[in-house]
Amino acid sequence: MHTMIKKYVDQGFMTEAEGNYIHEAIQNKESIIVSGHRSAGIRPLMAALMAIAKSSFKSVQVKGFEDLENETEYFLIPGLDNLDFEKLIFEAMKKPNTSFVTLKEPEHPYSIMKLLRQVFKETGDTSKVYQVLECSKIDDVPKLTKITRMTLNEKGRIEKEDFEG
Repeated sequence: MHTMIKKYVDQGFMTEAEGNYIHEAIQNKESIIVSGHRSAGIRPLMAALMAIAKSSFKSVQVKGFEDLENETEYFLIPGLDNLDFEKLIFEAMKKPNTSFVTLKEPEHPYSIMKLLRQVFKETGDTSKVYQVLECSKIDDVPKLTKITRMTLNEKGRIEKEDFEG
């Protein structure tokens, strides 16, 4: 497990099994969406996961739509307030042979399932895997509360599987 993830395990933010699963997902070039409220620690977690992806793969920090034109393996997409964030995520999802790390928070809302269906309608691509990491505060302490693996089957239907660790 990467030391940046181990820090979250040691703090009790996530279990060791969850940490190993997330690290493996990044190594498999799966997209990561960190979801929740800012107070649940999603921004520092997203930054750590971006750093891990950046250390292992060619990556591009996305500041605007033009950055999606770069050749890369991972797009690193922080919460950008000056753009249509949902459209930016949609365009990143459509890019073949790429993955991304981003967030989904009240300030940047979008429907992951709606975007997955739109991407399938436009591209027919079913090869990508999306890991949604849901974070919440439990007894006022930020925690990773759920990991959901999302894929599309050959008919374009969304298949969801919750990590049981």
